[in-house]
Amino acid sequence: MQNLFKSWFLRQVNKETRAELVELDKGSFLKDEIILKVHNSAINYKDALALTGSAPVIRKFPLIPGIDLAGEVMQSTNSLFQEGDYVFATGWGIGEIYHGGLANYASLDADKLIKIPKLFNCSQIMALGTAGLTAMLAILSLEENNILPGSGKILVTGASGAVGSIAITLLLNLGYEVTCVTTRPIDSSSYLKSLGSFEILDTKCFMEEGKMLSKESWAGCIDTVGGSVLQNIITQMSRSGTVAVCGQVLGIKLNTNLAPFILRGIKLIGIDSAYCSLRTREIAWKRLFESISASETSKFSEVIGITEALKKSKEIIKGQNKRRIVTNNNF
Repeated sequence: MQNLFKSWFLRQVNKETRAELVELDKGSFLKDEIILKVHNSAINYKDALALTGSAPVIRKFPLIPGIDLAGEVMQSTNSLFQEGDYVFATGWGIGEIYHGGLANYASLDADKLIKIPKLFNCSQIMALGTAGLTAMLAILSLEENNILPGSGKILVTGASGAVGSIAITLLLNLGYEVTCVTTRPIDSSSYLKSLGSFEILDTKCFMEEGKMLSKESWAGCIDTVGGSVLQNIITQMSRSGTVAVCGQVLGIKLNTNLAPFILRGIKLIGIDSAYCSLRTREIAWKRLFESISASETSKFSEVIGITEALKKSKEIIKGQNKRRIVTNNNF
């Protein structure tokens, strides 16, 4: 291997985050058990916040960003992985505390890596990535609470975003009846319809001041936005319904009341895809690979060059992006 590798690099200058494309020394940055040639990474919402400095998600500077990565093992000091294996990682503090995947090389310890199944390649795995894991964990939480196909309508918010798009695809593949919520129903209509057949609602329908209880409408919900939308959804859940919460685009605060929980027995479940156990991940990824084909990932993903990462991040922060963004890390 050459001594230098190319990477996005985040520094803090006068309390402001500065993102730069740089060359770094492999001996200084690649020190963990497994050294990878990174073929693909991704830009999650959290990555976009980090690259643009829009929120303090980075907890250690300077840092290589990118919470997802997939690539080929080049060196290994752990018997779990051999040179030539194709592997991927999501979460675990990668790209927040530990150096991440927006580079053409990375190193991680073996307990953060999973082998890529033969039917998928690195780009297709990154089309799923953290968003796919989050979506499947949310669906598993519905199943664990007996919200199964035939139980009633499942509501998905933030439908044109990565988690929402993948959740819709998975739910339809599994036989659920889906309704989705988006802030741009007209602009997003053609894209959402490419995912399958389901009802599309405007976010405005969920922005009014919430009632104590509303008409029972949803057996389950996968919510990626939080805020007043979640507040209203809680009052509309059917008896014994379950809401899986995995985002806070509209804010982290929630104003609600106990009536839906006491009188209808609904459940509000938080989804942690960043630090869930390896066993939980293995179960979720196994179900993902059973529930979606590699070719389907092209419906909800877009591949860009890694040098475009900052530009695309700015679009994501402004809400101008649909689909899951995968980076080709061949500088």
